Amino acid sequence: MRARCPSATRAAAQIPTAVCAAWAQLAPDEFPGLAVDDDAWLRCTIGLAQFFEACRLQREQGPCALPSKAADSVWHVWLRTDPAGLDAWQQRHFGQAVQHREAEALGAPLDGCLACTWAGACRSEGGSPVARRLPLLFALDGLMCVPTGWAYGHEGGAIVHRPIDGAGRASGDAVPHAALGVSSLAALGLLSAAEVAAMRRPDDGGSGGWAGTSSSDGGAASCDGGSAGCSCGGSGCGGGS
Repeated sequence: MRARCPSATRAAAQIPTAVCAAWAQLAPDEFPGLAVDDDAWLRCTIGLAQFFEACRLQREQGPCALPSKAADSVWHVWLRTDPAGLDAWQQRHFGQAVQHREAEALGAPLDGCLACTWAGACRSEGGSPVARRLPLLFALDGLMCVPTGWAYGHEGGAIVHRPIDGAGRASGDAVPHAALGVSSLAALGLLSAAEVAAMRRPDDGGSGGWAGTSSSDGGAASCDGGSAGCSCGGSGCGGGS
């Protein structure tokens, strides 16, 4: 995990220990069932830092939506206990302070905001938005089995998410994210010409998977979501511009 997200890992390591203590005490009240041990803290803080790095990388493309309640748990507690310290940390590591906004107040369609996050998160790991694995930020809730979170994965050649129930299991119908398909990413200006050309090659197949169940990297199926489907969820807040 640290190797995949080096910039986010460095930033997360600089979060004050007082925030960790407050998170361990307060986060379970707002996010029942969320693990608050050392491993969970590491995952949640790297996920939040990766989100802010995605906002930095996509600054010119628009706001980003946060696809992880695990990462959001740290953001909420830090906002509640030390907002000035949070702003200073963001400025130091990401060159801007991203304001927390609910999904309906992002000022752009949620699909497009999630696409911006996807592109930024993939690039923060040194990969491409058309790569065949989930970035950590999108895999996080599924990996941690966060109750009421979102389990992202690949299914039928599309990136989809399922809601996670109160027992931490991905359940219900899969919701495809057409905005994370190649054509939509290209239309939003989130792909280079080389990336678009590469994804026009014949697909070599692959098998689906779920973060936290059958594959820790979200499976190996194609990331092209095509032109059908809609998001209808998968994020509750975000920020950036």
